[in-house]
Amino acid sequence: MNRVVTAGGLDESGVDAAIVDQARNLARMLDKLDKVDPPLNLLRLYDSALTKLQRAVERNLSANRGRKATEPEPMDVPEGVTSPPALTIVEESPLAKLRREKQARRAG
Repeated sequence: MNRVVTAGGLDESGVDAAIVDQARNLARMLDKLDKVDPPLNLLRLYDSALTKLQRAVERNLSANRGRKATEPEPMDVPEGVTSPPALTIVEESPLAKLRREKQARRAG
């Protein structure tokens, strides 16, 4: 369990903290049942937790790869600029066009 968390680069205090804790607790329960066959429900919970951990690892690794590949270089910000420039709509959206045409027919 600890190897998966470490190898996957999961943040134990971040978004994935709950699933990491749950998986560790389930692993401890299974370890306590060393010689006894564990209940099927416990095995299913553990399997589900491992699946969720694997998804978190894949998400984490793909996010890190994507960020490195597409992350732009930091830009120098001119003095006095505290916010990004205002955005202006260049093209009318299809929904806005339909609404405008509908209003024109009503008024027309």
